[in-house]
Amino acid sequence: MVLGGIASFFPLGFRTVVLAIYTILFGALVITAEFSMPSQIARYASFLMSFIGRGLFYIFIGALILAPGALRIVGGSVVMLVGAIFIVLEFTPSIEPPTNMRGDEPGYEAPVGETV
Repeated sequence: MVLGGIASFFPLGFRTVVLAIYTILFGALVITAEFSMPSQIARYASFLMSFIGRGLFYIFIGALILAPGALRIVGGSVVMLVGAIFIVLEFTPSIEPPTNMRGDEPGYEAPVGETV
């Protein structure tokens, strides 16, 4: 996502720069969510706590990246494919969500009103 965001800067224009900045920020959010789930992300982006929410988010970001140009086509397609895989994982009963998606990792604070 971050590389797709960097590729989205060109050609320079207001729209491309704004989309590139959002894509890079969302990529940083996803990197953070993949390794640990800070309570702020769990509170304000709780859709990243499920396979289907994360999958739909990846498909959305992949669609933002997807545009003419080899790097953007490949990057957007890969991100969208990963999103589709996450959605399939939601409906695969033998797959358990990892600890960073369940909220039982050390240092995790449940959002107000949620029990772990």
